[in-house]
Amino acid sequence: MQGLISNSEAASVLGISPFSLRRKVLLRQVPFVKIGRRVLFSLDDLAKFIEANKVQPRPREEAR
Repeated sequence: MQGLISNSEAASVLGISPFSLRRKVLLRQVPFVKIGRRVLFSLDDLAKFIEANKVQPRPREEAR
C-alpha cells in the first residue's frame, strides 16, 4: 500500500479543484481515510476510482 495524500494533492491527481473533491467526499463518491479530523486519500484507491469511472468511446457509425 502506498502512502496517504492530502486533499489538495488528491485533487491534483484527479484533475479537479480541492473544493470539488471535498464535495465528492461529503457525497461519499470517492474513497477516503479519516484520521481524527484529517481526511486523506490513498493513491491506490484514487487509481481504482479513476479506472471505475472511465468512460469508453462509442463505436463510430458507418459513413452514410
